[in-house]
Amino acid sequence: MPLGCLYTDESLTASHAPALPGLDDESSEGEDDDVYTDFDPYRFMKYLPPLNLVVPDARSPVLPPKAPGCGKMTLVLDLDETLVHSSLNGGSSPDFSFLVDFNNQQHAVNVKQRPYLFDFLEHAAALFEVVIFTASQQVYAEQLLDILDPEGKLILHRIYRDGCVYVDGNYLKDLTVLGRDLERTVIVDNSPHAFGFQICNGIPIESWYDDENDRELQLLMPFLEKLSSEGDVRPLIADTYKMQQLVAMADEPANQPAL
Repeated sequence: MPLGCLYTDESLTASHAPALPGLDDESSEGEDDDVYTDFDPYRFMKYLPPLNLVVPDARSPVLPPKAPGCGKMTLVLDLDETLVHSSLNGGSSPDFSFLVDFNNQQHAVNVKQRPYLFDFLEHAAALFEVVIFTASQQVYAEQLLDILDPEGKLILHRIYRDGCVYVDGNYLKDLTVLGRDLERTVIVDNSPHAFGFQICNGIPIESWYDDENDRELQLLMPFLEKLSSEGDVRPLIADTYKMQQLVAMADEPANQPAL
């Protein structure tokens, strides 16, 4: 079933055609696949207006205060194509399925878990305050997370699409809405423009769809452990991923080889 058949509001599409409202990508329906394929997240971030112009009024924190004495770093994780991939098509055998009621219709969602997902979440939960921040609609994401973490032992907080900031057809994740110290906050997302307001807090991760040999979550953990001992995570993230340079170079002519 085509993605657009499921929604009437601002739903999300991507070149890989995610299958449910707000699944995976931070752009809204209406952009055809060819346009989206050419989307440059770094160019988008380069021309992103300042946060105070996009959200002129300060928003109240969506998370409760940390427990007294809790010095854990806050680890914010995207959901779709970062931790899981969901579709309406059966495809290769899903890890689990569930039903979603949307627009007075019931749809079967098939979910594949990224390799090393539970090892990653269990390790992360021991070291960090883990928050899921997704541009997905709650009707879908909440059910999925209830299956992944039914007792809430791995993921302490969940933020859905209504916590995002909508800019030029994209859902962005403004980390100030968490009410956490940005010096001790990290976000991991397969769509780097999603953390465009705080690029030095963001770790881009390769989008995942079905590669059973993927090791991105496993390989990411040592770096997160290193960050956990940093007083301010931003310099190390900036030096490692060089997002500011990528944004600065967006729109620049490609370097010409020396003659």
